[in-house]
Amino acid sequence: MKSIELVSVNCCGEVGDVIISGVEFPPGKTVFEQAEFIKKDKKLWNYVLNEPRGGVFKHVNLIVPPKDPAADMGFIIMEPLDLPPMSGSNSICVATVLLEKGIIPITNSTMKLTLEAPGGLIDIEAKCNEQKVESIKIKNLPSFVVDFEKEIVVEGIGTLIVTTAYGGDCFVLVDNKNLGIEINPDNADQIVTACSKIIKAANEQLGFSHPLVPNMNSISFCMLMNKSELNSDGIKHARNTVCIRPKKLDRSPCGTGTSARLAYMHLKNEIKLNEKFISQSILDTTFECELVSKEEKNGTICVVPEIKGQAWVTGEQKLYLDDNNPFPNGYRLTDTWPKE
Repeated sequence: MKSIELVSVNCCGEVGDVIISGVEFPPGKTVFEQAEFIKKDKKLWNYVLNEPRGGVFKHVNLIVPPKDPAADMGFIIMEPLDLPPMSGSNSICVATVLLEKGIIPITNSTMKLTLEAPGGLIDIEAKCNEQKVESIKIKNLPSFVVDFEKEIVVEGIGTLIVTTAYGGDCFVLVDNKNLGIEINPDNADQIVTACSKIIKAANEQLGFSHPLVPNMNSISFCMLMNKSELNSDGIKHARNTVCIRPKKLDRSPCGTGTSARLAYMHLKNEIKLNEKFISQSILDTTFECELVSKEEKNGTICVVPEIKGQAWVTGEQKLYLDDNNPFPNGYRLTDTWPKE
């Protein structure tokens, strides 16, 4: 009987479990190629994400030896329908598990390490108290706007002005003044229904083209954004939520979505380099953010965001697979796994 050992962990409410043993490392010269193998092979992906071992609410990360000598560890992110190049909440989960489980020993109150995501290298700064990680700050991938404030027509909604942007994955950004749905848990179903339609319309009418990654050509996520305001400390903050395929909301403020939003805000002169921003989730959890640098890549103006948050280890699991188990690939039912 085969077994896989996982650590159960969430970042600001978003599940990002981490596999720490029991899986052969996938083939590939880069972590990106390894992720592509998992995507095509589907066996591990289906085994851990589908019922009866997983569910649509769950993300699972596989830690792998790094391919880049500058990295301390690599990781591959498995979400319900995508293997994204980067995820803020999942990278915070992975870093927390690596440190709290002693895979990378905690030797100082401030630990600095580099993780290799499929999309590139991520610098990590962890604040620790003995063997507990109290916060993780990540330096995300360069983020940028692709289509700035374009019109699309959305079924059942009408004409919307949207922006597409990259923050570690591909997003369509929507100002909530155009939808007027209050971002709270009671409206989650209404939000995912609207945002799923917006993703579909944006892919059909705008598409997506990453200037450095040729096969990254579709929009995976929609961020619904409330207007930013100043809090009592004079820091800009805003509530937002991200729809993940298939029709599920990110429980965290979403690090890659916030990075895409910050690139958009910077282009509109709504936020400056080194200016603080607090991104608030549908559950009221927060990321502390700022843009730390600006650069040009292949003619595209990019900003580099830093995102600070926290993850909590909630348990450990062992998943077993008996040779006679009738569901080696799991299963999906539309009562809990929505159709797109």
